[in-house]
Amino acid sequence: MIKLCENKRAADLTASMIRKGREPHSIIICGEQGLGKRTIAKVVAAQLLCEEGSGTPCGKCRSCRLIEKDAHPDFITAKPSDSGNYKTDDIRAIVSDAVISPSEGKYKIYLIPDMDRSVQTLPQLQNVLLKLIEEPPDTAVIILTARSKEVFLDTIISRTVHLQAEEVAPAAAQAWLIENGVSAELAEEAVRRCGGNIGQCLEYSQNEDLRNIAAIAERASTAIAENNEYELLTAISECEAKKDSLIKLFTFMQRIVRDSCRIRAGAEQSRIFSQKVCRSMSMSH
Repeated sequence: MIKLCENKRAADLTASMIRKGREPHSIIICGEQGLGKRTIAKVVAAQLLCEEGSGTPCGKCRSCRLIEKDAHPDFITAKPSDSGNYKTDDIRAIVSDAVISPSEGKYKIYLIPDMDRSVQTLPQLQNVLLKLIEEPPDTAVIILTARSKEVFLDTIISRTVHLQAEEVAPAAAQAWLIENGVSAELAEEAVRRCGGNIGQCLEYSQNEDLRNIAAIAERASTAIAENNEYELLTAISECEAKKDSLIKLFTFMQRIVRDSCRIRAGAEQSRIFSQKVCRSMSMSH
């Protein structure tokens, strides 16, 4: 059965709509990477396609089992290019296919994830989708995901149900990681450095390169606190000179600055990125 770690509010909203016979046909799920937008989309698909039809997936029927395995013929996920862009022809194909009856279930559900990554074609994509969202066939449901709903046209926002993927409580994130095979020590470190973002915590626990970037962020932040320009440049130069690596480095450094400000303000400190580094920065001028 598909499980959400908290984030129940989003699933409860669509479940309530289905129970009342007000099934949503256009949905936007927003939240930063790692918060489980696709998992929420799968739960919504299970709510709509579960053979019990109660709005609460049973987890046992054929539809629920197929959705869990990403194998349901009526739950279709669009695939972008390697750069993250979707082709307008692929989206047109979805619009054309939406009028065809589902293969097995009551609905044919289309998931178009991470639309905000499709920088080059986003305006065209939305214009292609607008007709489908304005006048969806009774058997078609479209789910869009992005980091923020602000990337969408007002005409699309006004015609969709908006669900927000949120960070979970640190204790819940840590418990989920341990339940999924991460050691208690590493789970605590992951949550301390990545917060309640389950996806990012899991990546941190599984990716030694990412943990190395976090260590570089500590060194660079210490250098800033000590006004040591040479050590700062030395630390940053050890990070792989690729866009994704640098983004992760500066994200970690941003969290260190945030936690340093929390220490300086006298806030609760149980989840500080690094006590030593953040205290050093909090005392610097």
